[in-house]
Amino acid sequence: MFEKASSLAAQPTIGQSTGGRYHGPNRVCRAFGALIYGCAVVASFATTADAGSARDYLNAPIDTWLTFYNFAYSTLVTPEDGLDVTSSIRSNVLSQSIVVTRTMDYWGRTGGFSLILPYRYLNSSSDTFRASSQGISDVGFLWQMNIFGGPALTKEQFRYFVPQTFASFHLAVTTPLGSYQPTDPLNASANRWMINPTINYSYTFDRGWTWLEAYLSTRVFTPNNDYRVGGASRLTQKPLYIVEGHASRNLLRLLWISADAYYNIGGETSIDDLDQRNAANTLRLGVGMGVTVWRGGDVVLNYDHVVARPAGQPDAQAILMTVRQLW
Repeated sequence: MFEKASSLAAQPTIGQSTGGRYHGPNRVCRAFGALIYGCAVVASFATTADAGSARDYLNAPIDTWLTFYNFAYSTLVTPEDGLDVTSSIRSNVLSQSIVVTRTMDYWGRTGGFSLILPYRYLNSSSDTFRASSQGISDVGFLWQMNIFGGPALTKEQFRYFVPQTFASFHLAVTTPLGSYQPTDPLNASANRWMINPTINYSYTFDRGWTWLEAYLSTRVFTPNNDYRVGGASRLTQKPLYIVEGHASRNLLRLLWISADAYYNIGGETSIDDLDQRNAANTLRLGVGMGVTVWRGGDVVLNYDHVVARPAGQPDAQAILMTVRQLW
């Protein structure tokens, strides 16, 4: 049932609704608003994203520790603003995180609690401007519990466990504890709370050699009341809804591959109560693989790319590596 916990800390959701264009009353405001928009895209892209991979939620023995190292590199190209003010904006996001998870027994079901410690480097540039930022991003917490099909088992019992169809619930909370400068358009922190409930359903018909999985997720954001870019004062965002599908198959006992799909909808932002008309309606496709390389440890690699998006949303791609260890 335990995800690699990168969804809060390392894997951005490509092409989601992000920080908005500040629609001012004149050309000067529009010019500065275009700059705000380009930087806010990459900042929000990195800090409010959610994406997973196949087999994120497989069962694990109770009363054990899991550690994860996540590394992600993403590139975005935001289209020209259509105002003859700002050219296309190219952005890069490099994310790293350390995640520590403790597994527990909740009324006979496997559960656990995670602490997520992320760090990010971001840069964005066009023909007319360049900006960058780095620092500790928003610390997160994750609580999760199996609903069915994931019994609480000791290490000894787990050695004889046959994988079965299961579902689990996950509640992630991201804090506004990262590095943030109110007047900078690009920040490692989103400077707001985010609540992210997720339910997964993972189906197998051949004792875990093949998995067909669906993850349903919602992200709810509190306002950023210290958003001072371009003379603004407050940034808000509507809920973002995320649907993921993953199909994976073992090629060998210790090696599997996957095909992945991600669909995001909603999440429009507003700056000082002005809607930014940037709601997501975005489809990404990807591939992944996982391999066990030592006892209790494995490596997962994923790549995805935007294949359908609204006008104005960035064309983007990302690669993610996760190294995880069960102690």
